[in-house]
Amino acid sequence: MVKFVIYDDEKSFRNNIKESITNVMSELDIEYKIEEFDKYNNKMMKTINDDSSKIYIMDIEIPGGMSGIDVARRIRTKDWNSIIILVTSHVDMGYEALKAQIMLLDFISKFNDCKDSLEKTVKKAINKIDNKKVLIFENSEMTYKVYTDDIIYILKDSIDRKCIIKTDYNEITVSETITSLSNMLDSRFFLSHRSCIVNTEKITMIDWKNGIVYFQNGDIIDYLARNKKKELKEYVRSC
Repeated sequence: MVKFVIYDDEKSFRNNIKESITNVMSELDIEYKIEEFDKYNNKMMKTINDDSSKIYIMDIEIPGGMSGIDVARRIRTKDWNSIIILVTSHVDMGYEALKAQIMLLDFISKFNDCKDSLEKTVKKAINKIDNKKVLIFENSEMTYKVYTDDIIYILKDSIDRKCIIKTDYNEITVSETITSLSNMLDSRFFLSHRSCIVNTEKITMIDWKNGIVYFQNGDIIDYLARNKKKELKEYVRSC
C-alpha cells in the first residue's frame, strides 16, 4: 500500500494532483490510498504520526495556514523515510525549500508543465519506494530500520569493535562486522578498505593520489586502501 498525502488550500489543484496520481497508479499493480488536506489540523497530524511510509505532495504557500516547508519540517522530526514533493507558484520559494534540509525529492512549479512534471516525479517516487531495501538492526534498547538507498558509507570502529552506518540523515552504531554488512548489501557498495564500505552512487569525487573519497553530502573520508584503488577505478569507469 502506497499512501499519498496532498496538502493544498485550492480544491481545484488538489483534484489535479489526484488525477495525476491516478494516471500513474493505473499503470501499476500497486494498491494506493489518497488523503487530502486544505489545512494543517489534528487529522493531518495523526496521518504524519502513523507508521506508514507516505508520499507527500504539498503546496509551499498556504494563505493563513502552515506552509508546506513548515509541515515538512514537522514530518522530518520523526520520519526520514517518507517522500516529500513540494509545489509552488513562485520558483524562488522552491529554491528556499531546497535549502531547508528537509530532504525533498523535488519541487514543482504550478505554471510550468505542472501535470507532466508531477506525473514524472510521482513515477520517480514510486521507483524510489520499490528500490528501497530495508535492513533491520536491534539491540536491547532500540530497533533501527535503515534503507540501503540512504547509506553513504560504513566505518568499522576499531575501539568498540562495532560499525558506524552513516546515512543521509543520521548515523547509527551496530554490532555487525564489516563482512556481515557487506554480505547484506548490493553491488552499489564497495569495500574500499578493510574497515570501510562506500556507496558508489553517493561518491562525487575521488582523489586517487591521496586515497580520499568525497560524497554528495559533503563528507570526506580517507579509507581507500592502495590495493583497492585499481579495482574501484575500474568499477567507477564501468558504471
